[in-house]
Amino acid sequence: MSSRSLARTLAPLFLCMACACSICGLQAIRPEEATEDAFQALVVADNWRDRNAARDRLVALDQEAYEAVLSGTRHEDEDVRASCYEILREHHAEDALAIEAFLNGLDDSNQTFVAYPSAFHLGEHKIEASQDALRACLEDSEVGSRTYYAAAKSLGELGEAEVMVTLWSGLGSDDAYTRYLCNLGVKGLTGKDLTDFEYEGAWEGAFVSGPAVMTVQGQPIAKAQKRVARWEAIVRFTTWLQAERPGLIAELDEGLW
Repeated sequence: MSSRSLARTLAPLFLCMACACSICGLQAIRPEEATEDAFQALVVADNWRDRNAARDRLVALDQEAYEAVLSGTRHEDEDVRASCYEILREHHAEDALAIEAFLNGLDDSNQTFVAYPSAFHLGEHKIEASQDALRACLEDSEVGSRTYYAAAKSLGELGEAEVMVTLWSGLGSDDAYTRYLCNLGVKGLTGKDLTDFEYEGAWEGAFVSGPAVMTVQGQPIAKAQKRVARWEAIVRFTTWLQAERPGLIAELDEGLW
């Protein structure tokens, strides 16, 4: 047999051996080892790109990494906690253990990336078991403003009429996030928000990038006009409430002083 014929004969054998070696190599990486490697990559990450890459590895491991992600919500590093909470919100939104983590997250020191999104999530997904914890947020003098109004928003989405005073007052706020959250809350509670009453929208032309809201400097007349337009929409909304939701008007009558 010529050397060329021999090569053609042996080539499939070498290919099978190579594939077998590759499979063995993959099987040698146990899921728990892959999870540990991905989680450690998250812990040591010192920039958002590396954190996102580690987060994506944990997401790809799915249930294999679930316990590690749950544990990560209690990690001492707030960036690790924030990434783990993000995974839970996006991939385990209504799982019982994840819900327990979200309830714990309401008290997290990282208000921007843990407490606030946890409060937001609980109403968005209609988690009935969260009502007491959300009410506690409204009574906590140390809770951040956005977490406070996210809790109010979520209580509105859960049908809590008692939160109407907080939501109604927030509709007229000069803070864009407060307006945004309160519009979502009254939408959940009443089926309508200010955009149903000739209002341009809670951001009022501001540029939003994550937690940051940027508005144009100066322009006092234009800003005063926006405030007028906002409150005119509130008048129209409240007039509608008076006709269609007398119970909620009663809440306002009793609670606004």
